[in-house]
Amino acid sequence: MTTARLDTSSPLAIRAICFDLDNTLWDVWPVIKRAEQAVYAFLTEHYPRVVADLTIEAMRAARERVALEHPQMQHDFSFLRKQALRDHARVAGYHDELAEEAFDVFIRARNQVDLYADVLPGLALLQGCYRLSTASNGNADLAKVGIAHWFERSISAREVGALKPDPVIFRQIVAGTDLAMGEVLYVGDDPALDVVGARDAGMRTAWINRTAAPWPEAFAPADFVVTTLTELAAVLGCVVPTPHR
Repeated sequence: MTTARLDTSSPLAIRAICFDLDNTLWDVWPVIKRAEQAVYAFLTEHYPRVVADLTIEAMRAARERVALEHPQMQHDFSFLRKQALRDHARVAGYHDELAEEAFDVFIRARNQVDLYADVLPGLALLQGCYRLSTASNGNADLAKVGIAHWFERSISAREVGALKPDPVIFRQIVAGTDLAMGEVLYVGDDPALDVVGARDAGMRTAWINRTAAPWPEAFAPADFVVTTLTELAAVLGCVVPTPHR
């Protein structure tokens, strides 16, 4: 698939860009694995009865069961992890404080991400041209990650009470601003959650395809297809300003 170019004939010019986080600004799976390993090591040292008969894989399966048991909370990944930890504590005969302590270990590690190399240069270019925000299903804390200052607002599914591709989370991006939905470009890696979800909510869309994945034939293509944020900046015409002499 070739990279799309800016359509200057659009009735609404792009004024803002909103980003997904996991697998868009960083590779999330190594982060989650490290965080889960940190929790397992913490439990092994401080609450050994929990892990006496549990592997990390079994703990993941337990969280999946919690999500099925609490469908009204599937938008809140923090709740699901804590509830699973509370269940483990009860079975092993420990107090509920275990869940808060172990989750603190998890969330510290969860926010120790390695940004893709193009992210900071790309944000620097794009911030010079557009208002920037984020909207994510995940529970990363951008202040702890160290990039909150790039964005004027950050929306999470936990705060909104809905997961992408629900239009509620996309509408929240413009709520209380002077932006129209069609003036926002949503950038994400997931064709269904990010591109189809944002388009159905009325936004322009950019698919960031870092892995050379094929586009699902069932979906209409995104407005833009790029592999990096710096490429997106180039497509949108954001360039390094020429210094005054």
